[in-house]
Amino acid sequence: MDKTDDTKSTPTATGTEARWRQQALFQGWISVAAWMTFGLLLEGLLGYKTPAYLLDDTRRELFRQAHAHGTILGLVLLAAALSGQQFQLTPPRAAWIALRLGAVVLPFGFLLAGIWHYESDPGLGIWLVPLSALLVIFAAVAFALAARGQSRFG
Repeated sequence: MDKTDDTKSTPTATGTEARWRQQALFQGWISVAAWMTFGLLLEGLLGYKTPAYLLDDTRRELFRQAHAHGTILGLVLLAAALSGQQFQLTPPRAAWIALRLGAVVLPFGFLLAGIWHYESDPGLGIWLVPLSALLVIFAAVAFALAARGQSRFG
């Protein structure tokens, strides 16, 4: 009877993990596509010498940061989803939530800080950056611990 109960609980856990990995995979590819498109837009603004972008050093730097962090965090999402699938990592649900939320909020913090800012200071959106960075760091540590746990028992 215990064997039957184990088999019933395992597919549910595996199904839940598979769903989280699938969602992270989708979000990762969408994120890479969106932030790379944003980078292409920035190149266009630079190429056409758009004054609102070219003459505002703070805006230009914050937009670059949004593009870079958004693209890289999209790749981190892809790596998390693929490593979770390949190595059967089972980090806590909170780690998936933190990673997915941080991957969205962090680059948007830079973007918002660049849209509305005060002279040479970033706008209030910059406060989203350290908070979401903590989410991403938490997720990275949780994934590392899950990987360490897998190597011990796997």
